[in-house]
Amino acid sequence: MERQKKVVDASIAVKWFTNEGDTNKALKIRDAHINGEIVIIVPDLIFLEALNALKYKKLKKESLNNVNENLWDLQLHVEKMNTYILDKAISISLEYDLTLYDSMYAAIAQLHGCQLITADEKLKKFPSAISL
Repeated sequence: MERQKKVVDASIAVKWFTNEGDTNKALKIRDAHINGEIVIIVPDLIFLEALNALKYKKLKKESLNNVNENLWDLQLHVEKMNTYILDKAISISLEYDLTLYDSMYAAIAQLHGCQLITADEKLKKFPSAISL
């Protein structure tokens, strides 16, 4: 039986490394992936977005390097950017008035026919998006 797929955006990944609202819920999603209960699918840009957000939360270089390693160690299913996904993201961006960055997560969720989990208020308006 195929494991259930979920797309998470950077707002969720950041919660894996901070203590903020809904961190426990975000960690349960991460742990379900680690335990093989679900597969977390992400665009390759999540690494950059999450690290950038944590930089602005004043994490030091050593901590950012550790987060970088820990994110890669999670063995997330990473979708590399390509013309097809970007075309979908452009359409979603225009239809839902989202940034292209956020639309990448929505496009990947749509392509995989799965839910997008986010803490981003604007992104929550995408039909397959759910909040924590």
